[in-house]
Amino acid sequence: MRFLICTDGTPVGENALNFGLTLARRAQAETTLLGVYEAPQREAAVRGAVNRAQASLPGAAVSLRRGRLAPEVLAAAQQQAYDLIVVGSRGRRGLERLAFGSVAARLARYVLASVLIVKGPPRPAVRRVLVCTTGDQRGERVARWGGHIARWTGADVTVLHVMSQIPISAEARDEELSGTAEEAVARGTREGQHLRRELEVLRAQVGERPLTLHARLRYGLVVEEVAAETEEGDYDLVILGAHKPPEAPVNWDGLDFLLEDVTDQIIMAVQRPALIVKGS
Repeated sequence: MRFLICTDGTPVGENALNFGLTLARRAQAETTLLGVYEAPQREAAVRGAVNRAQASLPGAAVSLRRGRLAPEVLAAAQQQAYDLIVVGSRGRRGLERLAFGSVAARLARYVLASVLIVKGPPRPAVRRVLVCTTGDQRGERVARWGGHIARWTGADVTVLHVMSQIPISAEARDEELSGTAEEAVARGTREGQHLRRELEVLRAQVGERPLTLHARLRYGLVVEEVAAETEEGDYDLVILGAHKPPEAPVNWDGLDFLLEDVTDQIIMAVQRPALIVKGS
């Protein structure tokens, strides 16, 4: 695994550094620490942050860039292939969120690598992971990353699938619009088969290590249900699939990033680190 862990020297960047370092140590990943400063007077603070991080992760490479965080991270990702990019997010709210979105969420659209967006209060450890799946190949990619995280950290993993309560056909049975994950698996419904497959993918990634797995079905709007499950379960990390292929950035200062994608909306709604899975 090859990680790029990024900071701009702010408390948010420090949180991203610490979270990323925790995973990098456990994963024994080849790691680059990227420090970005926009104003010359910020260079010393950013340099100090990445040097301290390097001291705690011997062997990590260090790179300093002057500019805005998102374009510089994108440039670094274009020059070198990474499996995971770790960045911080301030987690905008209200009208500011709707108008400007999240730099980290926008960055997650444009890079080929999976992106870990670190937000919310600092988490002392990764103990509980929520894997949000869909009924397609993207769900298996998300499950594989859930297995990686579980193998590295020993965390408990819950696989969540959200179903609409609106029948998609006149033939839909009532039991297909309610019930637990265990009941769906036992009945062999489409969702039950999907959950069973995701659990198998997770177990395959972890191998012989002990793994605590749970499956959950929720009913309603995807964004609302994922956010509710995240809070109720007090998860330390939420893993999602990318709903769109990587795009070319139109204008970092413009409105090309209005929140039309479900993944973007979930990133904004949950106050936890969120891993956006790309590729394999």
